Amino acid sequence: MLAAPSNLWEHRSATSLPRSGPHGHAQPSRCSASRPVSRPPVLLRRWRVGALLAPLLLVLGLPAALGQTCPPLQPYYPASNPAPPEEWQARLPQLEALLENCLQSAEYFALLGAARLNSGQVPAAVESLERALLLQPGHGAAQIDYAEALYLSGQLFPALELNETVLGRSDLPPALRPVIEARQQFWRGQTRRRQLSLEATAGYDTNLNNAPTRGDLTLTFGGTPVTLSVDPQFRPVEGRFGNLRAGGVWQWLTPDHQHDFTANLRGRFTGSGATALNQAQWRYGFSRPGRHTVWTANVGSSHMSFGGNALYSVGETLLTLGWNSAGRCQPALSGGLQTLHYHGQRVMDGLEASLTASLGCRSASGRQQLRVDAGGLDNSASSANRPGGDRAGWNLRLGWQYQSGRHLWSALYSHASVEDQRGYSPLLANGATRRLGNRVLLLRYQWGFAEGAALVLGLSHQAQSSNLQPFQNRGTATEVGLLLNF
Repeated sequence: MLAAPSNLWEHRSATSLPRSGPHGHAQPSRCSASRPVSRPPVLLRRWRVGALLAPLLLVLGLPAALGQTCPPLQPYYPASNPAPPEEWQARLPQLEALLENCLQSAEYFALLGAARLNSGQVPAAVESLERALLLQPGHGAAQIDYAEALYLSGQLFPALELNETVLGRSDLPPALRPVIEARQQFWRGQTRRRQLSLEATAGYDTNLNNAPTRGDLTLTFGGTPVTLSVDPQFRPVEGRFGNLRAGGVWQWLTPDHQHDFTANLRGRFTGSGATALNQAQWRYGFSRPGRHTVWTANVGSSHMSFGGNALYSVGETLLTLGWNSAGRCQPALSGGLQTLHYHGQRVMDGLEASLTASLGCRSASGRQQLRVDAGGLDNSASSANRPGGDRAGWNLRLGWQYQSGRHLWSALYSHASVEDQRGYSPLLANGATRRLGNRVLLLRYQWGFAEGAALVLGLSHQAQSSNLQPFQNRGTATEVGLLLNF
């Protein structure tokens, strides 16, 4: 039997548990599913060491606490059971005002941590709950809330370990045991994740064949420019289309590493088989988190066919180093290699190396995310006869996502620029070096009208500029449909 004061579990009885479990509290966003959620149990080890340091802290903190009296805390406990977030938010300023008078009270820091946790202030809650456990390592309510805070911070395995410790306590109130057991079972399920999706949409595209937008073409013969009309069959084709997408995500988590596998299929159907498009891609990732960094290695490939003919295949290897940060932004650096194979046009094959710096940020509430990727690339021709030879350039990607209840908005903008090393063709601008600029904007909205089902709306715009006319094109597409998750 663990010795404990009478109020050891008290404030926890006024909360609904498990907030992240089967009883409906928000789970981690899918946008973060690709990064490791398991980190070494640094915080857990820290409070265990605190069990030895707590007496020393009490002695060292005694002079600062002289003349200060922590008032009875019972009036600051929520009145309702379970307490809604609004009630915790109302108590929070009152509790924070007592900080200077309650520096040596484990009960105070446990209650302050619970208020911050139920108000969505997870990092601040972690600090308060750690202080409570440093002062009193056996404080049951603080242990329960600290396990929850660890989970919401992305530290799944330390949360599982601490939650198991709570379940092993003989003084755990009988009313709490089923709830803590349900939370443990739910968290264990997070170590094996699988999600399948099926999406069907219909829409309209102004350039189904990605053809040049100009109706004429200027060629150079013997240094003399000659303007010709483009045959209508090579002009942009607009019309209705149907999209069918299927995909899956599998994750396996351990305390030391993480495995991720994704696969996606897409088919676009139009009134003509000449503009039908099919895509397939897969990727496997292995992540090993450390105390300050996360290493991730990815391999994968993608394939595309257009008009019933294989167009190209890409193989990719990517190595990423991410830095764990106490703030809301996580920087990363990636280096990759891609092999590009064009079916039927082997002369266009190449090997592309890239280096990219990234920064991903999340709002305090976790509802809003922003990501920036910027880097350079170098594409080496596999054949000495490839038009334009080698090429180099840079790319920039800006991603944004916001979720509110069942509504999810997202936007992605990318801008890439490349330049060939030598002239592309003597027939185009008298052998000028080709320069390309490509801009893409994707807007998407999802409304989850039922469990696992959402209405999707999408808008995409693509524009490619070039000093050579055949490579100037643009197109806009809109689509609406249904998304099912299993």
